[in-house]
Amino acid sequence: MLGAITIVLTIVLLLLFYVERRSLLFGAVFLCWAMTLIVFIIITLEIYEQHIALIFALIVVAPVVVLFPFYFASFIILLISSGIQLIKKEGTKLRNFLSIALGVFFIVWAIVAPFFSVSKWTNPFWMAFYLLITFSVYYFIGLLLLFAVSSLLNRIPMPFKTYDYIIVLGSGLIGDKVPPLLASRIDKGIALFRRFHTDTHPVKVIFTGGQGSDEALAEGEAMAAYALEKGLEKEHIIIENKAVNTYENLLFSKRLIEADASVKEHSNTYHTITVTNNFHVFRALLWARKVKLKSDGAGAKTKFYFWLNALIREFIGVIYMQKKYHMSIILFGYFMITIFVLANIFLIGF
Repeated sequence: MLGAITIVLTIVLLLLFYVERRSLLFGAVFLCWAMTLIVFIIITLEIYEQHIALIFALIVVAPVVVLFPFYFASFIILLISSGIQLIKKEGTKLRNFLSIALGVFFIVWAIVAPFFSVSKWTNPFWMAFYLLITFSVYYFIGLLLLFAVSSLLNRIPMPFKTYDYIIVLGSGLIGDKVPPLLASRIDKGIALFRRFHTDTHPVKVIFTGGQGSDEALAEGEAMAAYALEKGLEKEHIIIENKAVNTYENLLFSKRLIEADASVKEHSNTYHTITVTNNFHVFRALLWARKVKLKSDGAGAKTKFYFWLNALIREFIGVIYMQKKYHMSIILFGYFMITIFVLANIFLIGF
């Protein structure tokens, strides 16, 4: 039975990977598959070679279970230390406090949660309060895990696949200059162009981004100028200079791609890859899915102190994109908790 479940999950995982992996569901299926596979291997080994099964369990499972407190403490330290470094380098903007806030929350929750859980629930209102808070906390921690896993999995390159269009997303200028964060995206796009472009398979790069109130020109134009200085030929560049957010970046880029591809033989079969910084890849792909643009993702490297805080910001952005879905789950959970508490009041009594 467990073997059949493992096979089914493997098939589902592969289908999602090649057909549509741009969702939190992909991360959930991967985690279920990984846990099921580990249990299946341990049980199978135990049937034939118990000592090998024990060794496998000690190598694979024990480090995760036994060292979990160490991992958790290390994660909190990374959240706070990287947040402090970010504030020192980037200033005291509210968004720069996200990783510190999450680290402090984990510390407070680790201290406070045991006092909640040891309650004997003699008061139904206390029981309801505890269950509601606990459900909310663990729901969002679970979402954070799924987001992290899905983000990593969506950055895995598709094997043996080439691309016709490379979309490089803008991220803001300093006057008319390309800052390092944006430069890393452009450099990544150029590297992908040189990898996939051949005489028989021409590739075009779309630089997308409009002009902000504090910018001297449109991001798409500045990005194209930077790419020209790096040796990218003009005939391989498409400029999109109207978009003001990621949604418009991808929607307007899609329209430009369709217009360009309509004069080519592959007008209905073109392949695209979206380039942004590694922390932003997953949310960008969700927007691509929303505008019905089939695209893979590629992430440019980001300094770690900036990446961790930005990843939390991206997580909040993804949850906001899907707020109706998550709100319905939370409300359903609250409803079931209410039913449980009322059942204890009227059927069991206090």
